[in-house]
Amino acid sequence: MKIEYSKGEKADLQLIQLHRRTSEATSGRKMKVMLIFPPDWYPSEPYLSLPTLTAVLRAAGHTVIQKDVNLEMYDWYFSEDFLKRVLKKVPQQLDRLRKLAKKRDLESWETDLQLALCELTRERITELVKRAEEAKRIVRGQAFYDIDKLEWAINTFREVTAAISLVYAPARICMPPMETDLSYKVFMSSEIMDAVQDQQVNVYRDVFEHLVKPAIEAEQPDVIGISIVLQQQLFSSMTFCALIKQHFPNIHVTIGGNTVTRLRDTLPKSPLFASFDSAVFYEGETA
Repeated sequence: MKIEYSKGEKADLQLIQLHRRTSEATSGRKMKVMLIFPPDWYPSEPYLSLPTLTAVLRAAGHTVIQKDVNLEMYDWYFSEDFLKRVLKKVPQQLDRLRKLAKKRDLESWETDLQLALCELTRERITELVKRAEEAKRIVRGQAFYDIDKLEWAINTFREVTAAISLVYAPARICMPPMETDLSYKVFMSSEIMDAVQDQQVNVYRDVFEHLVKPAIEAEQPDVIGISIVLQQQLFSSMTFCALIKQHFPNIHVTIGGNTVTRLRDTLPKSPLFASFDSAVFYEGETA
């Protein structure tokens, strides 16, 4: 489909119908589209770009599945299922540190990490599960407006993410999410590509396997669009893109959003482009 774009053009009914006719004339069929909002963003503040785009695409006759992976990820983090997975990773992380200690002296933070891992027992995980579920109940109900309960819930989320970080170290999984650090530089494409392949620190690989891959298998979309609002989201987005192309090579993967628009001059020359098929600049509703 030929893309014609007028910056700031209102996505009115006439425009939608025009794009519908253009799409039908060129493609001859309706598309099934999955739109993904990736981590990391505040789960309490849903971003409205994809719901808006969904409305335009559905009006044009396409089938659209919205998936807020960011919200689903945090719900999963603060659950019994994920925290039991964390417990299972403790021996693996300790074994990695033991092997590392045979090659060189451990740094002080690595020694501290060993001690903290030894304290992450089954009893501690059970306690965190109960507290995490209660914290989620607080932020989802009227108790959210009780400042003392809200403070307790936020501190619980921080404790849980600190425990999660132990098995993904040297990565730091944080709440608020903007402080999450995979120990790679987000402003260097080579570092992003290295982070995508790093199975030790890249928690988004596990998020893909548990949340994204099953949804794709169930829905079988023709196109997957990923909206990248913050530069920090490049880690999760490029991880998803690379793994989608690995497992579902016939699905067209496109990216868009504020960050993609800002990178429009450099992105086509970047090795990151090998992980997806196309990019949409400016507003997707009128692209």
